[in-house]
Amino acid sequence: MSLKELTRMGLSQIIVGAGMARVSRKFCPKNGATIFCGHRVADDDEGCLQGLRPSWLAEQLDYLSRHYHFLPLSKLLDYYERHQSIPPNSVVITFDDGFRDNFTNAYPILQQYHVPATVFLATGCVSSGDLPWPQQVGYLFQKTKVDRVCHITTKEISVPLKSPSDRNAARTTVRKVLGHMPRVERERSIAELSSLLQVEIPRDRMLTWDQVKTMQNGGIEFGAHSFSHPWMALLSPEEARWEMEASLHDIQHRCGITRPPFVFPAGSFTTDLVKMAISVGFRCVFQSHYSMRVNQIGVNDQFSLSRIGLPNAPGVILEAELDGPFHALRGLYR
Repeated sequence: MSLKELTRMGLSQIIVGAGMARVSRKFCPKNGATIFCGHRVADDDEGCLQGLRPSWLAEQLDYLSRHYHFLPLSKLLDYYERHQSIPPNSVVITFDDGFRDNFTNAYPILQQYHVPATVFLATGCVSSGDLPWPQQVGYLFQKTKVDRVCHITTKEISVPLKSPSDRNAARTTVRKVLGHMPRVERERSIAELSSLLQVEIPRDRMLTWDQVKTMQNGGIEFGAHSFSHPWMALLSPEEARWEMEASLHDIQHRCGITRPPFVFPAGSFTTDLVKMAISVGFRCVFQSHYSMRVNQIGVNDQFSLSRIGLPNAPGVILEAELDGPFHALRGLYR
């Protein structure tokens, strides 16, 4: 454990052990819905995206099941659309991207605790099997054995890759350049990098549509997360609308959901993009703000929903952060 992790764990154990979280639950109920989000559920950081350890997800859901009320996202939207009060201490669980470990690792745990989660799919990735492009880049620089690389994404400069810090710096540079590229150009550049770095990117890490259907039959809901996971605030209006409409069509066709919910990839959005998502026909839109922890009627609407991340940590840390005396705890180790 790093010093930061030890500090986080120590503070959390003090808060929970002293009964502060218990007192907060009793006297300060949350009048609305707290929406949590996760990504990968695995005990590794493949693609430079740290997964949530399955045993920790189980601990967190166990805690939430004992002190909160799990709510399907669709039911939360019913409350908003009917202007009805949301039951206090409601919790909604969501996952982004559509990684296969959501089926192999998370789904059995969700079933165990009877959790009606929602998974937001980058639908093009589900159809092709390709990782979202940021994880493709992460995988390339994690696995490469070459010492240097020179490419348009490194501004035609030969950059060293000998040490972990070298590879991380190169990855950061390449991601930034790729994020500004149109989809087809970005895909071509990643293919070139795969050849230069001598790494084959796996294509069996995303959900299949058959697995989506199995989860849907088991009570899991699905939403759209764009087609190719771009940073949408950097796209032209035409490209952004295409990403939305393509993912909307996929969810309608594959899942039978006429008006699915929508989450912007990587939280990259603008006010105009929110208006576009509404006009395209999504049932809700997320505009996550760190300061908004609880979604309430009269405070926000279904087109300005906010989420907080499931901590990549044991259940005691979730308890301390969710029900501790100060919500700024996370700020101490961010």
